[in-house]
Formats: sequence, structure tokens, C-alpha cells
Amino acid sequence: MPLPAPGVGDLHNPAAFMSAQRIPGALAGVLLLAGCDEPGPPPPATDSRPAVRPLNEIPLEQLRLFLRGHPDDWRHDTPRTAGKPEPPAALPTPPDSALLDLPPVAESGLGKLPLRETIASRRSRREFSSEPLALGELSFLVWAAQGVTHTERDAAGGMVRQLRSAPSAGARYPLETFLAVHRVEGLTPGLYHYRPPAHQLALLRKDPGLSGEMQTACYGNPMAGEAAVVFIWSAVPARTEWKYGYLAHRMIAMEAGHACQNLYLAAESINAGACALLGYHQPALDSLLGVDGNSHFTLYLACVGKPAPPANHTRWRP
Repeated sequence: MPLPAPGVGDLHNPAAFMSAQRIPGALAGVLLLAGCDEPGPPPPATDSRPAVRPLNEIPLEQLRLFLRGHPDDWRHDTPRTAGKPEPPAALPTPPDSALLDLPPVAESGLGKLPLRETIASRRSRREFSSEPLALGELSFLVWAAQGVTHTERDAAGGMVRQLRSAPSAGARYPLETFLAVHRVEGLTPGLYHYRPPAHQLALLRKDPGLSGEMQTACYGNPMAGEAAVVFIWSAVPARTEWKYGYLAHRMIAMEAGHACQNLYLAAESINAGACALLGYHQPALDSLLGVDGNSHFTLYLACVGKPAPPANHTRWRP
């Protein structure tokens, strides 16, 4: 079913307005948090809170505060310093989800292309062949993007925290990784959730028609349906907000970029290809993932697969 085209009448609905203006999904999600949430009923007359304004009424200079940060000392103005409890560090796995242990990355032999060569050859690969990814390749790619690389322990041997392949402000790790699997050897097409501590996939639902749903949610972009797998990063902002308050949102956006660049380089090193994607319909992707679109929402996508032969490339852009 085609997505409804947002129109002028939606300007007072920020999510619809951002879709209408083709504002990238990552920035859209961040701006929704930054004071552009879905407007509810008008507050009582005695409520001193400022009314929520749609994006087109916020001056660009004010929107740029998201990038510039705060000019004063913000460290004592956070949920943590206010004594609020720390939010959960991970999503619960649905009890009916099948869990799949991914092949150990250390035993795969993948990713040995020299770093200089990998960086020099990195490109956005928009066209993919029908060749599937091997399960070991997918294991390597999700590990490179968000996998655990080190476990810190206390003197008694108890786990203090786990560190991941991509940097995260304060090791708060607000990102969740979902996979829309279309063609991966050994996996049923469907939606999966990556569990970094155990290096496992949780099958959320089998869905042979998922490639079509993804393409529709990405405004008909062919690569969202033709890729072997689409990485979908979502954000749980409260994890980073707890420590960094109102500076958290630019940190979260940057972290998604760190993870995606790792994925680009990892894909290049195994003769696969990746292309980041921000052109998507926010409510459609949130619904597909089963997230609420407010405390947890889609942030960034990347299509991955085996590149099509150069002679077949028709979508190249600089």
C-alpha cells in the first residue's frame, strides 16, 4: 500500500511536516525530541510550559543549537545529577523470539584487507546482485558496527561494563540494531534484533514480503528492497540523556555515524557494499520495528549486499 503524501495541511504535525520536507529521518527523530513532539491537547491556562511549535516556526538559528551545543556548564543539569534512576541498558527480548548464536568473528578470517586500502576503496554501493550474504559475513558486519570488543571486570572478576566497536558518549549505547533480512544464507527472511552482549540475533518475525515493505517505507527506493540486508538503527535517547541531558541528542546522531562508517569499512573489506539511507517515512519505519516513535524511534539505515557488476550500475551518484 503506498504511503500517504504529507501535504500543507500537515504542517502542524511535525512528523508529517518533516516527511513532506524530506528532512532526513535521523535529524527528524532528533528534532522530534528537541521540542517538536506530536502536539497533544492544549495545556491548562495555568501551565507555564511553552507550547510546542512546528519546525517551520522555529528560526534556523535556534535549530542550529543542536549542533553548537550549550555555552555554559551543563554537567549539573542532567537526570543523573537530579537523582533520577538510570534507564535500562538494553531492550527486553520478546519471550517468543527464537535466538540464533552468530558464528564467532575471531574464527571467521574476515576483514583482513589493509586499513589504508579499505578506506581508499570505500564507496556508497547502491546496486546489489542477487548473491546472498553468508551468515559468517553478516556476523562480522554486525560485530563491526555494534559488537562487543572488550569486557571490563572488577577485582572479583565481575563484569563492570562491555565496550563496543563504535564509540559511544559515556559508553551509554543508545542505539539498537535491527536487521531486515532479505537474502542471508541460513536465515529466514524477516525482521531480526541484534543482541551485542551475546552476539545473537533474535527473530522478531518471519516476513517473506519484508523487502517490499522496506522499499515502500523508503519512498520506493529500490536498494531498500534489493539489498541482502538492511541495517536499521533505532535510538533510545533516555540512555544518553540520563548522563548528558540536553547535549545528548547530537551525541546520539554522531554515534549513528560512527556505527555506519564501521559498517561501510567492514563491508568493503569483505567485497560487499553498503549505502547509508536517510530517506524514509518515519512513522512507517517505527511501525515496522514496533517502537513507539517517541521514547524509541528509527534513526538511520544502511543497505548492504554483494555489489552488482559495474556494467549494471545505473544509480551511481557522486
